Amino acid sequence: MNWTVVFVVLGVVVLLGLIFWVVGGNEVSRLREQYFRSVPPPRAQAEESLARHLARLQERYPGKTEVWYLRRVLADLQRDRR
Repeated sequence: MNWTVVFVVLGVVVLLGLIFWVVGGNEVSRLREQYFRSVPPPRAQAEESLARHLARLQERYPGKTEVWYLRRVLADLQRDRR
């Protein structure tokens, strides 16, 4: 067995995992900030409101990612403003 190949493959897997973790985290932050810019209440009240929305969606649609829930909250917010 060629240990160099094993280490290279493991390094690539770890690097890809890190990239996906960073990109996913950035999307969550970006979506949260988009929500806070879209609602008029102060930040503390907006955070409570977002938490309620997320909890309701998690009960209704279990097993989705946080990004999915945040996108749904933003879509619902835009729909309700029409």
